[in-house]
Amino acid sequence: MAFITNRMHLAAFALAPLVAAVSSVAYAQTWKINLRDADLTAFINEVADITGKNFAVDPRVRGNVTVISNKPLNKAEVYDLFLGVLNVNGVVAVPSGNTIKIMPDSNVKGSGIPYDSKQHARGDQIVTRVLWLDNTNANDLIPALRPLMPQYAHLSAVSGTNAIIISDRASNIYQLESIIRNLDGTGQNDIEAVGLQSSQAEEIIKLLETMSATGSSKDLAGSRVRIIADNRTNRIILKGDLATRKRIRRMVEMLDVPPADRLNGLKVFRLKYASAKNLSDILQGLVSGKAVNSNTSDASNNTSNQNPISSILSGSNDQSSNGISTPGINLNSSNNNKDQQNISSFSANGVSIIADNSQNALVVKAEPQLMREIETAIQQLDVRRQQVLIEAAIIEVAGNDADQLGVQWALGDLSHGIGVLSFDNVGTSLANLVGSFLSDDKKGLANAAASITGGGFALGKVETGSDGSRKAYGALIQALKRNTNSNLLSTPSIVTMDNEEAYIVVGQNVPFVTGSVSTQGGTANPYTSIQRKDVGVTLKVVPHIGEGGTVRLEVEQEVSAVEQNKGQAQDLVTSKRAIKTSILAEHGQTIVLGGLISDNSAYSKQSVPGLGAIPGLGRLFRSDAKQNEKRNLLVFIHPTIVGNDQSVQELSQQRYNQLYSLQLAMDKDGSFAKLPENVNDIYQQRIPVTQSAPKPPTTFQKVPSGGVMPAAPIQHNGGTLPK
Repeated sequence: MAFITNRMHLAAFALAPLVAAVSSVAYAQTWKINLRDADLTAFINEVADITGKNFAVDPRVRGNVTVISNKPLNKAEVYDLFLGVLNVNGVVAVPSGNTIKIMPDSNVKGSGIPYDSKQHARGDQIVTRVLWLDNTNANDLIPALRPLMPQYAHLSAVSGTNAIIISDRASNIYQLESIIRNLDGTGQNDIEAVGLQSSQAEEIIKLLETMSATGSSKDLAGSRVRIIADNRTNRIILKGDLATRKRIRRMVEMLDVPPADRLNGLKVFRLKYASAKNLSDILQGLVSGKAVNSNTSDASNNTSNQNPISSILSGSNDQSSNGISTPGINLNSSNNNKDQQNISSFSANGVSIIADNSQNALVVKAEPQLMREIETAIQQLDVRRQQVLIEAAIIEVAGNDADQLGVQWALGDLSHGIGVLSFDNVGTSLANLVGSFLSDDKKGLANAAASITGGGFALGKVETGSDGSRKAYGALIQALKRNTNSNLLSTPSIVTMDNEEAYIVVGQNVPFVTGSVSTQGGTANPYTSIQRKDVGVTLKVVPHIGEGGTVRLEVEQEVSAVEQNKGQAQDLVTSKRAIKTSILAEHGQTIVLGGLISDNSAYSKQSVPGLGAIPGLGRLFRSDAKQNEKRNLLVFIHPTIVGNDQSVQELSQQRYNQLYSLQLAMDKDGSFAKLPENVNDIYQQRIPVTQSAPKPPTTFQKVPSGGVMPAAPIQHNGGTLPK
């Protein structure tokens, strides 16, 4: 027998009676809850009294509730009913330790929703769960599940672990989990591999996708199976239910058949950046596994003179043949050297490669698996190479100071001999002049006189006596004070591709006599052999671009010049300043390659012993020469990486701006005119036509009675070409 007790304090809130009953059999207290338009806060207080739980109510929780209970409820059932009432009113209960936070569901995401790892939560309790997927990509399910969830709930995918995180009421999560498991095909994780004999795995998968309803997913439409291409072993991996795997396996077997046309294994690669000949040599080494020299061919390996293209068309493959490299093949049975240089071929291990240099293309015939590897190698090698602008600066500062003073004497009888006091440290020796005079060598006398350096004063006289004697005396005074300064600045620059040698020379091609042979007719016009050499500024460089903009440069730089007044072609003297080195420089960095700093001093004194030491008077019997020479030479280099088309255009415009500032252009009248501001406008300038040029005809000419049309100027692009 049960008894009923009324909760009198509910009457204060104008609530419907809340009935508590105690079973006489189980002695378990139960409650019947019937409320109409009751205050939500009062309802929360009553549930706290019944369940003994601690609630922290958000101030924003307001409203009235209506609850109808037709049977007695225990504490757990009362709490489940409480969560349902909160759900209807947009309020959630979030456990936090010993306290349950009551708040609007719009604020639940940042309130620390508990993680239900053991999946014990039920009803309207809000929790967070993680669901791992086996067959389906988690990101693919998010768009389908999002509309099924309330606004306050949270749903996200973790790509790394292929899992889904859900924060919602436990009842909603249970329903979503059923949908997810159904889509993921749980329990159908059997895997099998289907080997291919004549096709590529990715090609077969593309065909299967085309046959499916969507054609854009690795999963066939309407089936729980995953298809993966194993390119390493050329197999197709199937994961899913047995029936679907059998159906797909039959489809793969139907598609994996040898190509109907035996030329399907032939492919033409038109290269964008790489050289066909160089790439052919690389592939030859990969296929044969041997070092390849493209400039030589081994005749012993050439087992057949058959045209390689004919071999490909006939489908002949000698699996045991060795590597063959022929510089050229004859397609038309003619000895055309140009065609032979434009085409080279190679065949080994079932692979035939022909390089057409004229079209920069490769023709490759191979089995499908080898063809794929070759195609991958070509794609990785045929890339645009970066370019490097190398700017060098050669700076040389030199100075030369010289002081010379000397006196030379000659005295005697021409019939019996002349005594000469001669010095050679200040230029021409007086002995040379006297010797040429006595031998009547006019040419030698002229050369000796021309070689006098600096300022000179010559005094002499010849007297003839009554007895016929000829007495002569003379003196040569030479004085020189010279101060020479020179500055040299050369800035050669050149652009080249990565790992390509570049060479620039600015100077003259000077002839040097290397030999002379007298002809049979005499020695007046001997046969002379001449070798010409470049003299000027020379720059040779090979750049190697590394990681992070580092450039390794192999540099050879030279500055040479023919010394003035240093002889004719047979004995020319050239000055040479050269440097050869390898350096590392960063993009846009200026680095010094090397240099030379020299300081030379020379002092020479020649005199007559005793007489030259006399104060004052001794100057007439000695010759002094003093010379100081200083030279500073430094060589700098500045590499700049030019990566793309825009960088090339900017570089060209920058260099053109330097020329534009000089205003070197001239008009038809010989006056200086301005260049166009943009470098591209140079190629759009119209060539001026001189006044004497014939005007193009403006009307048609009549045919004379003879029936012959007279020759007329041919019009081309607005200009006139001569007949």
